[in-house]
Amino acid sequence: MEIGVLKEIKEGEKRVALRPDQASVLKSYGHRVYVENGAGVGSGFPNTEYEKNGSIVVSKCEVLDKARLLLKVKAPLPEEYRDYNENHTLFTYLHFDENIAPQQIEELISRGFLGIAYEWVGENKHYPLLQPMSRLTGYLFAQKALYLCAWNKGVFCSGNESFLPSAYAMIIGLGNIGLSTLKYFLDNKLKLTVLDNADLQSANTKANVRFKTTNIDYIRAFNIDYIQMDINNPVITKDAITKRMQALDIIICSAVRRQNLSKDKVEYLIDREMVSQMTPGSVICDATANDKDLIETCISSASLHYTYEVNGVIHYNCDHIPALVARTATQLLTQESFHYVLQMANNGIVETILSNRFLCNGVSCFKGQLTHKDTATKKGLPWQPIGELLHSDSVRQRYALEAVAFGSVVMSTSERD
Repeated sequence: MEIGVLKEIKEGEKRVALRPDQASVLKSYGHRVYVENGAGVGSGFPNTEYEKNGSIVVSKCEVLDKARLLLKVKAPLPEEYRDYNENHTLFTYLHFDENIAPQQIEELISRGFLGIAYEWVGENKHYPLLQPMSRLTGYLFAQKALYLCAWNKGVFCSGNESFLPSAYAMIIGLGNIGLSTLKYFLDNKLKLTVLDNADLQSANTKANVRFKTTNIDYIRAFNIDYIQMDINNPVITKDAITKRMQALDIIICSAVRRQNLSKDKVEYLIDREMVSQMTPGSVICDATANDKDLIETCISSASLHYTYEVNGVIHYNCDHIPALVARTATQLLTQESFHYVLQMANNGIVETILSNRFLCNGVSCFKGQLTHKDTATKKGLPWQPIGELLHSDSVRQRYALEAVAFGSVVMSTSERD
């Protein structure tokens, strides 16, 4: 198979979707790997490393012309929309369910390519290509928040010794991002308030599973002020946050709004008026890259370094913060993604989709149609199950599928979708 590795053009984005040693493995199976000139330089992988490992370094146009399976990291920017066509399979983060406008989604997918979104590969809250970047994101936002608080508020946040007063931080959400933030702040001995949907026991269970500990009561052992989200009456939760705003040095949001917390119930957990109660130089970060979701004043940014002030409070909401440590991030991401790349190369793209339910769940568009129900519902767009599209005669002929490749596998994916 012809496989292409594209260079990222997003501001500050230096990650790459395939390492040179992985390109060597693909070559050993008889595949050809075309790498866009300079694609890996920002992650510490110069062109010569790819060439030593059997890759062919070419221009972007040549990659797009020669390769069938295209590998990227970030979602295509508008200036990249016309790069893809119906002969391509694009394997990358797509994030159709975030800030992208429905019209832009329609424009991009109209190119007809098969799009597999890293973030949806998996099932049942286990998303192996999203997890490592989310975990890294939490640590990086925590690290950045401490720096910003020191620079703008003059507060040394870490309580490394008893004579140092700890800063006071709030974490919203204990998913992968939130748990990393929790670990970083606990290691630096900050005073903490944590807000999550789970009850105390469930919150402790999540922390013990993540940090591979046994029966530690994190909430009590570290004297964490814990707020359980009242999903039925979120105004109560908002009031609890309000009472703490003036004393907080840092807020990091690592949660997104779910369907059970509509705008009708509560427009924002933290609104502009609440932000104004924080002392100047305090820091708010939304690590989820969802604009004005739970915090009214948070707008995501493509810049790794951009901050802005609202009522004297510093906001930092980078939407791709793992790019700050591109080599580490590339190692973590490709360690998980390469399994799927190799499987598609060796077994065929459609055949792999049909046989691997994790990968099938990641298919977000094909033949100009959205194929991911959750994304389509959120954006108010029509969608079609991937199983139905793969049954078409034209797809059968194009991919030379044998009848046995369909059958029960396609039926199961249709039912699941």
